[in-house]
Amino acid sequence: MVTAAREAGGPVRKRSTLKPFAAGDIFLGCTYLMNVPGDDHAGEGRILQFDRHLVPKGTLYTAGTTHLVINLRFAPDGVLWACDPFAHAGVRVAPDGTQLPPVDFGDRAWGNAVFPPDGGVVLGEYLKGDRPYQGGDMRTLPGTNVVGHGRIARFDTGFRPLGEHDGGTAPSLTGFHGITHTALHPDGRTYTYVTDLGMRVHRFDLGTNTPLPDLVAWPGGPEYRQTWATGVAYRPDGTLLLLRGSFIDCIDARGTTLTSLPLDEYGYAMITAATDGRHVFVANIFTGVMAKVDLETGVIVGRIDTGLATPQRSLAGVAEYAGP
Repeated sequence: MVTAAREAGGPVRKRSTLKPFAAGDIFLGCTYLMNVPGDDHAGEGRILQFDRHLVPKGTLYTAGTTHLVINLRFAPDGVLWACDPFAHAGVRVAPDGTQLPPVDFGDRAWGNAVFPPDGGVVLGEYLKGDRPYQGGDMRTLPGTNVVGHGRIARFDTGFRPLGEHDGGTAPSLTGFHGITHTALHPDGRTYTYVTDLGMRVHRFDLGTNTPLPDLVAWPGGPEYRQTWATGVAYRPDGTLLLLRGSFIDCIDARGTTLTSLPLDEYGYAMITAATDGRHVFVANIFTGVMAKVDLETGVIVGRIDTGLATPQRSLAGVAEYAGP
């Protein structure tokens, strides 16, 4: 097993050292929380870079963010995207390691992005409702008393808006979550998403802009505690990888669970399929550990320990660069 050295402990370093991207590089959204009184999500936004062997390589201190930097994902052109929904801010990083100028997607709490094959981008609204998270300040949308609507928004290749849609969200255990985790099916049109700590896997047809039946849903209740949905990703064959806190369900197109892979601890909240089709990367927000898991054996074959365990709770995104 390969274990990377800790990179994230100690004082905040302001100088960004991100390197040009190389195939197999791993990127983690790992904000350095600042212990702001009354706001436990506020901090210095950071993206950590590691090479294919999980060795530290560089750090980007993100401009324009004030809270958790989450949901890292690569666009087809190799640009790395991330979001800070609490600050209504997006982050885009070019393959040369420099942060690109921000795009105006409106004053909204967008929290994730997918990239349909016909071009453009689909954004999911991370926040929903009028209940802010406990212990922090949350911006309401201009002219409203809500933090968000939990909608799906489409933008063309020039980032011009094409429309918004209500696909529906699961009841939020926190009271403020909307569309928190998303994945695009290999068919290029089935948009799959969950509400963090919810009990439904939603689907939306990007071709017709209409909701599809849930892939799976559970009744919820005390017996489902800590088995809720915390992340989604797809394998190339269309098998859904549903992260459920301490295990991964592999689910077919009919919603049948093919197998469940146990993880070492509870708290995994982000999942990304590796570019090799065999492995998956999962990030644990409680322990600050990213684990690389072999989907065929269930074995954890590599780890990155960021050193930021609870109460930091800031490891909230993982992505792998496929190469140019």
